[in-house]
Order: sequence, then structure tokens, then C-alpha cells
Amino acid sequence: MKPWALFDWLFPPRCALCGRFLWGKEKQDQLCPACSGREKLKESWKMGKLPFVAGSVCVYPYEGSVRWGVHRFKFRGAARSGEIFGVLLAQRVRETGLLEQVDLVCYVPCHRKIKRKRGYEQAQKIARPLAEELGLPLEALLEKRRNTRPMYRLKAAQRRANVLGAFAVTPGKEALVRSRRVLVVDDVLTTGSTLSECARVLREAGAREVYGAAFARTFAKRPGEKTGKGV
Repeated sequence: MKPWALFDWLFPPRCALCGRFLWGKEKQDQLCPACSGREKLKESWKMGKLPFVAGSVCVYPYEGSVRWGVHRFKFRGAARSGEIFGVLLAQRVRETGLLEQVDLVCYVPCHRKIKRKRGYEQAQKIARPLAEELGLPLEALLEKRRNTRPMYRLKAAQRRANVLGAFAVTPGKEALVRSRRVLVVDDVLTTGSTLSECARVLREAGAREVYGAAFARTFAKRPGEKTGKGV
């Protein structure tokens, strides 16, 4: 038995959403059959506009195994999940016709302290395979200059105040922004405060239009339902 095959047998990969062990073709798909057939959102990118954002798309509602998978990706070191998240999000961008509206891709950056602790930027892990799938350039157009409070603890108005002035265009990238139609990628869209602030910064730098793409989207809580930590 080859060493890699033995390792695969001892530590089989898990579904990027529910965490079930994968075997055979499932390993390549990175999703188990149940999660692969999970119903996706069907909204147009023109729906649910946010301030400074011309439109946005998401793949799944942020609930159940999607919430578990994103939490594992974001806080438990499952960085590889970003590959399938990016591919699925790219499919959504293409299906809705949003691809025809954008020129290049960027992502919501982490503050350097968070990146150092986590070891990677989760939105960048999604944005890279998305850009490759769509044949679009990926640029680190934004930087986070101020570390913000965890958003899950804040109400909508507090979220807007929390991110105000936290982002800026990366020095040396200004020329790439001007007159371009930019797609900003993130992991989860909640109130849209972070996406709106990133869009505001890009528009002020001369971007023609700014769109958003997030792997999952939260909706209004049902009575007694708890909000997932950290997003």
C-alpha cells in the first residue's frame, strides 16, 4: 500500500459541510451525497441590495450543516474547505448572470492579528478558487487597518459602527480599482455591514460598481433559535 493511501485510510477526508467521512469519488467532490444535493438559494443578484453594493449572491442559508461547515472552516483550521466553497460560489455567480457584470475579484481581508492567529484569511481561501473557476483576476484590493469587535455580539446598528473606517484600499492598488467593476468575496453575509463598508471604500477610490458574493447568508432568527458564534 502506498504511503498516501495508508494515510487516507487512517485519516479519511470529511465532508466540507456536515463533517461525514468521505470515500471513493466523494473525496474529490469534498461533499457527501446528502450535502451535495442540499437545496441552494435561488435569489437573483439584483435582489436585496445594500448601500454602495449593486447586487450580491449567496449559495446557502446559514443554518444546519452549512453553519457547522463554515464554523469548522473559519475557526477549526479546515482551510481546505475554502476550495469547494469557492467553486460552489463561482457556480452561483455564473448561474445568476453576475459574471457578466464584473471585471475582477477581491475579498474581505482579516486584520493582521486575526490572520496570524488563524493562519489564513478565510475569504481569500474562497476567493482564489472562485476567481480561477470564473477566469477573473484576483487582487488583494483591501486591507483591514483596525481590528474590530466580533460581529456576532452586535446588533445591526452596532455592526455598522464597528466596521466604519476599518478598511482601506491597499497601497499601490489604487489604479486597479478605478473604473472597474469589482466582486467582493466573503464567507457569510449577515446584515451586510462589512460588505457595504468595503464597497464604500472601493467606490470612493473610483470603482465603477461593486458587487458581493458570500458562501452563506443568514436570515431572521426563528423564536428560540441561537445565532452561530463568530460570524
